[in-house]
Amino acid sequence: MIYQKIKQFLKIWPLFLFMLPFFFIYSGFNELFGFLTVKFILSNLFLTLVGTLIVLILALVVFRNKKKASVFTFLFCLLCLVFGYLHDSLKQINGFLFLTKFTTLLPIISLLVVFLIIYLFKRKAGFNELYLFLNLLFVILLLSEIPNSVKRYNLDKSVHNLIDFRFSAFHDYKPARQLPDSLKPDIYFLVFDAMASSKSLQADLGKNNFQLDSFLRRRGFFVATDSKANYNWTIHSLSSTFNMDYLPSWISPVMNDPKSYFWGSASILDNSLFSILKKEGYQTSSFQPISFNNTDWPGTPYFNSLKESHFYYKTLPGRVYRDIFWNYSKIDISFIKEQQMQIIDSRNREKKTFLDTTITLIKNSCSKTGRPKFIYGHFMLPHDPYTFDSTGKIKTAEEMIVVKKGNISDNYFNQVIFAGKVIKELVTYIQKHNKKNTIIIIEGDHGYRTEMGDRAGYSFQNLSSFYFPDQKYNLLYDSISPVNTFRVVLNKYFSARLPLLKDSTVLVTEKKETIRKNKKINQTL
Repeated sequence: MIYQKIKQFLKIWPLFLFMLPFFFIYSGFNELFGFLTVKFILSNLFLTLVGTLIVLILALVVFRNKKKASVFTFLFCLLCLVFGYLHDSLKQINGFLFLTKFTTLLPIISLLVVFLIIYLFKRKAGFNELYLFLNLLFVILLLSEIPNSVKRYNLDKSVHNLIDFRFSAFHDYKPARQLPDSLKPDIYFLVFDAMASSKSLQADLGKNNFQLDSFLRRRGFFVATDSKANYNWTIHSLSSTFNMDYLPSWISPVMNDPKSYFWGSASILDNSLFSILKKEGYQTSSFQPISFNNTDWPGTPYFNSLKESHFYYKTLPGRVYRDIFWNYSKIDISFIKEQQMQIIDSRNREKKTFLDTTITLIKNSCSKTGRPKFIYGHFMLPHDPYTFDSTGKIKTAEEMIVVKKGNISDNYFNQVIFAGKVIKELVTYIQKHNKKNTIIIIEGDHGYRTEMGDRAGYSFQNLSSFYFPDQKYNLLYDSISPVNTFRVVLNKYFSARLPLLKDSTVLVTEKKETIRKNKKINQTL
């Protein structure tokens, strides 16, 4: 009796209209389990439910039939919400690449909507069985996400929400002697995002930047001319630099899985190097916008859009905005053009704010005395967007959108020149205003990253330069990679006796899963 009543209820009421938004939000929550706030989840759920309700009201006006309106609303909203997944899946199938173009997709979608409307108008039969099927389906789908939540929780717990929780170098750190704080050097680590070595710029792009190397050598630096980054992606490169180790075997270096950004950015704040320095009594400051919960950074995180657009970019409207709205050359509508210009100007101002903030924080740190300090400054230069010219002047939005494919390397190099001016300014300032016993390390987290650069290898060829107060560089070598940067520093100044690792490069791919399923996470490390 109860079974029949439940069955009849599910045949009459379109609960699936509300379960669809819940499932969309719940599955997205599981994808970034532990990183999204309750407020963010609820606000996106509210917007999705309101959107569904609006479509339902419009469908009721058109069809004047509750069941037809409900079926249309469900199918239309389903298409909108799963579009991102379908679009990404099509990109993986070589024979269907033509379908990934919006010039093909949007007309097909429009035709499907028209056919659906015609079909529903003509259909005479009811939808009781469809209601029953969809209601039961989404009950099952929602329940299936519960063990997924448990799995995600256990996964995050097992890796401590870090891309590398092993802290191998920290556990291996057994200094031969203890230094008093007065003899411990301050350390400035300045990272310039995508800063290629001068040798690479000359060999691969035909650009001459050796004047920067000459300046650094005049200032007493050692310049590693053949240095190569261990990874060609910021998150992975910096995580391995600070942990002084390659990523664990169960981590697949991928660029498309949002978890890698969250785990990696957390590892930039919690790692072997910081643990060692804190043990040695250092005050560490991380002046960088890469990490999400960085209390040393006064502005918004650089990857904040990964959170803000996590749900939106999965939808049809979100993909249209992301992939079409930026096609400046093909959209000739004054209102849209104006919006495009405003967004570009806003993005340029944000990049200038990032730059000015980092410079100011680093300079202000020079006046602080007391405990030895480690200062990490991260500059979004010369990484795209190519906001600045070679003098540091901000480009107008119009100048940004007329960039042609053939001169992208010129725009990159202009920012290399500007980055060099920032480097000269900061090196001069630190050496003048900070204590004499100060180490300065200037590195690119990777080189000029392009598809061709990945194939040819120059995406890895990064700037790498060291200033030691005694200017004795016998432990350094021309091909040193970032994974050994702080092993050398700790060995030289703290008698750490850390073995140097083999200098290798690992290509970050477009695969999507960060955790290798065939590898077991070793909890004993």
